[in-house]
Amino acid sequence: MEQEKVTVSFFLDASRPNAEGRCLIKLNIYQRPLKKRYRTKYHATEREWEKINSSNLRDDELKKIKKGLNNITDKAEDIIKKLVPFSFVAFEEAYFDKEAAKHSNVLKYWFDKYIQHLKHSGQIGTAISYNTTLNSITGFRKNLSLHDITPALLQDYETHLLKDGKSVSTVGIYMRQLRAIINQAIDANVISSDKYPFKKYQIPAGRNIKKALSEADLNKLLSYKPDTADKQKAIDFWLFSYLCNGMNFADIIELKPENISGNYLHFIRAKTKRTKKKDLRPIRVGLNARALEIIKCQKNTDPANPFLFPILEDGLTPLTTKHRCQRFIKWVNNKMETIRKELKIEQKIGTYTARHSFSTVLKRKGIPTEFIKESLGHSSLITTENYLDSFTDDVKLQYANLLTDLK
Repeated sequence: MEQEKVTVSFFLDASRPNAEGRCLIKLNIYQRPLKKRYRTKYHATEREWEKINSSNLRDDELKKIKKGLNNITDKAEDIIKKLVPFSFVAFEEAYFDKEAAKHSNVLKYWFDKYIQHLKHSGQIGTAISYNTTLNSITGFRKNLSLHDITPALLQDYETHLLKDGKSVSTVGIYMRQLRAIINQAIDANVISSDKYPFKKYQIPAGRNIKKALSEADLNKLLSYKPDTADKQKAIDFWLFSYLCNGMNFADIIELKPENISGNYLHFIRAKTKRTKKKDLRPIRVGLNARALEIIKCQKNTDPANPFLFPILEDGLTPLTTKHRCQRFIKWVNNKMETIRKELKIEQKIGTYTARHSFSTVLKRKGIPTEFIKESLGHSSLITTENYLDSFTDDVKLQYANLLTDLK
């Protein structure tokens, strides 16, 4: 259906004259049934307004005002031509932002805008992820507009990524983030929902096989006696993650003494805290003797530092906190690689392995999935079931062997 015509005009707001009797001239944008008015920098008396709109204008000062209003008209009409379908939200953004006026249909503009929003909200990791997606799309094809994103282009982009060696899971991440950007543009009425490209394109669903450690390897780590302070620190934090619901290191470094009450630890996941406004339920962890021992050994001894562990200081920006966390994880992973070789453990034992090992051990012990869901801080049981689905290879092999072991 063809959209209603958008008209541009001006209105003299005579309801609030200034001390000189001059009134504000407002820009009037009308698309039936909606009308909006916006301030300009120009003022005029009612008599001057009549002259400005006459065909025989001689006053030089009023000619300057009329020329300025004509420039505004040209700008507004140029923006409106580019907004198909028209949206007051998109118009305002473009009208009041010169860069937006130039790039309102440019895909990169929408990515950059959202990345800045994420950074402002403290969601640094997500901002970095979206920037990676943007770099990938730009490397595939430069200067794409929102209208260039079609099912055919999405399929070409997927093929490009797979040929470039990207995993199906990575392709899925890039495509979901691109879809989120397109949805934002649709919500702002910058592009029509009729043109939604993901109706006819299906995002590939891949899943990384995340391996947890065997019980034998976990026992090696639990009984390991480090010969240096660095190794002790690294394995202590790895085990603390494992023993505390597979707690992410981003959450561990932000813990404070008030998060501990007796033999219990409670915290809200940083990921949840920065993405949700409601239902911020804390995760409650029972601290066993080994976890309490690690806290005692590694806790902060500086009374001026508000954090439980001496990784962060007060007053750091979200970006600095993110970089500090990444450096700490890298440091722990390097030390754990040394420990892995010492203990002759075949599988890599990075920090994320601790989270999966926690989940796997509970599953092997027959713990209900609902409890694992709550412990991991997942909002959906489906998420937990998908998460746990990666841990069944050893069980499958065990059961497959039963088919021939019939004694």
